[in-house]
Amino acid sequence: MRRFDLFRKTLFGRTLLFIALIVASGAAALALIARYYAGVASERAYDQLLAGATIQVAEDLYVQGGVLALNLPVAALSTLSRYDLVYYRVVDSRGVVVAGYGDLPSPANSLAARSGPQFANGTYQGQRVRTATLARYLPEEHTPGWAVVTVAQTTHARQQLTNDMSFKVWTLILLMSILAIGASGLAIRRGLRPLARIETIIAARDPADLRPVAADTPSEINAIIGAINGLIGRLAERMTAMQRFIADAAHQMRTPIARLDAQIELLSGEHDPARYAARLDALRATCSDVGRLTGQLLNHAMVIHRTEAVPLQRVELVGLAKEALGRTIPLADERDVSVSFDTDAPQVYIDGDPIGLQEAVSNVLHNALLHGKADDIAVSVAASDAFVTLTVRDNGPGIPREHWEAARRPFERLGQENAMRRTGSGLGLAIVQEVMKAHGGRIGFSFPATGGFAVILTFPRAPTV
Repeated sequence: MRRFDLFRKTLFGRTLLFIALIVASGAAALALIARYYAGVASERAYDQLLAGATIQVAEDLYVQGGVLALNLPVAALSTLSRYDLVYYRVVDSRGVVVAGYGDLPSPANSLAARSGPQFANGTYQGQRVRTATLARYLPEEHTPGWAVVTVAQTTHARQQLTNDMSFKVWTLILLMSILAIGASGLAIRRGLRPLARIETIIAARDPADLRPVAADTPSEINAIIGAINGLIGRLAERMTAMQRFIADAAHQMRTPIARLDAQIELLSGEHDPARYAARLDALRATCSDVGRLTGQLLNHAMVIHRTEAVPLQRVELVGLAKEALGRTIPLADERDVSVSFDTDAPQVYIDGDPIGLQEAVSNVLHNALLHGKADDIAVSVAASDAFVTLTVRDNGPGIPREHWEAARRPFERLGQENAMRRTGSGLGLAIVQEVMKAHGGRIGFSFPATGGFAVILTFPRAPTV
């Protein structure tokens, strides 16, 4: 039973089992059809013999002295009795049995028998019999009329002939079925060889070898090869991105950690209280930078992972933006920040990942507060039939137009002239870019006519439920 279960779990086993079931069903249907036609053929063959014997008996009837008599055709009846028991009965025009077995039934219609032999099935002396009935008009009798001849034969020979023909046809069907299943098995194994070659090629690959699989395969398997190569290509892109991210992260972490180590060394050897306090403040600032950089690196990795692993769901953007605004404003520390929120609809829905969206909005607000040094922030949500726009406007210096494209890339420092990114890691807006890409949206920048700087996040609007 366990071997059968393992057989069913293989592609070869499933395909061959399906073909075997189809062949077996077809063989069973053919066997039934063959049995039926064998019965019909044997019935016709023996009916012809039975009809011939009945006609011979009817022809050998004669009238002597006005009385019906029979010159029994022994040769005709012996042909039938060679295979089965044979019974006969002759009834004159008066209905009197003049020859044969008086109790032999004659189920056929005597009127129809006047036009030719009529066949019927019946039982006589506890055995199944096949009867043929024929009527002959004899005007020489005292009472002119129709004499009725009935000849019966048991059905053993018919059944034997049916069994013999059925057995021969069934044997042929069985042999052809075995041949078909065996040929199907060989064809399936031959057809699966390209898959085995692909398996061998992939199994022999080094994990770092992400080149496309190249194999001479039938066109039906090209789709599988294409899917495998597509997956390998995506893995190669992801591996390249991860390696680049790890290298960039290592580079980014190396500088603040070295600065932290140097500041600890300087602090440990400082005895002047004023300079000691200044160095301690610098150490705290560096620790804060390292913590913030580490958090952003982890957030960036989290966003990339959720982009590929987490399905989008229906998200209410107005409430999400308010929640992100409430969590981010306390980062302004002692500064007095003016905040406003405006929306043209109480609720607006998009298809998205709530955690990724929170991270994107928080990073936009974080950049405005900590790097842009803004103290006036206005958040607005506007909805149209197809899109939803979330705008964060502040009164900071903003990002120069020539750096807008670079601002979307990770670890891009825009120069000391840009106050927003002077102390940043270059990851905030890169995280926002990853989130917008995953949501089918886009990030934009502008300098409003009213002043300040605006970051615009545009999302496709979710269909109305």
